[in-house]
Amino acid sequence: MSIHQTDIKLMKMQVEVLFTQDENGCLQHINEPTGAAEPAPRFFFGYTNEGSICKFRHNLPDHVVTQLKEVAAAEPLPMNPQKIPKNRRQFEDILQSHAPIERVWVGPAYRFPEHIAPPTNVIHLLSSKDARLLKGDLADIRPELNSPHPCLAIIEDSQVVSICRSVRASARAHEAGVETLAGYRRCGYATSVVAAWALAVRALNRIPLYSTSWANIASQGVARRLGLVQYGVDYHVT
Repeated sequence: MSIHQTDIKLMKMQVEVLFTQDENGCLQHINEPTGAAEPAPRFFFGYTNEGSICKFRHNLPDHVVTQLKEVAAAEPLPMNPQKIPKNRRQFEDILQSHAPIERVWVGPAYRFPEHIAPPTNVIHLLSSKDARLLKGDLADIRPELNSPHPCLAIIEDSQVVSICRSVRASARAHEAGVETLAGYRRCGYATSVVAAWALAVRALNRIPLYSTSWANIASQGVARRLGLVQYGVDYHVT
């Protein structure tokens, strides 16, 4: 698959990666690699300077969908990729009137540059037989090693200290999930494993994607050091 994609096409891929959808394109569940069926957000608004994409959970009432579409259509273009939606308060007022809001997420979505420098660290491709190496705060990742998708790690002191794997995947793209043990941060490990993961995803003829929240400064730092290019912003409300 070509690595050259428009911003709006990348946003469509992002939706496919993050959520399962029914035959009408309505959101059903979070696309968990373990197959867990956690409900998708009630509303997803992904915006780029080429346009935006609105998605709604399958059981959201029609009148709520109509109201949200009207507000989304009023969002100004081009959209400032550094900001939250201008009409965020209206979106959330509509959803709050339907049911209490449980969670709001907003943050940048990135694509990888054409050239990804291979890391100089020794990177290990993990499989299910390596579960014992996931310790401490990374132990919860063990079930994900049963996935066939790329999982790259740095191993020190007989344990995984930094890991990047495909936390969401579709037929066209994979989404990165990166974690580093507290005692091994600020060593450049996250940057290395994300680069190795992205190269592994491209080797599968898939598009590697990376996204985070505006509150996660460390994750944005990884994106900056890798030279990732922001193509849009994800905003969703559960």
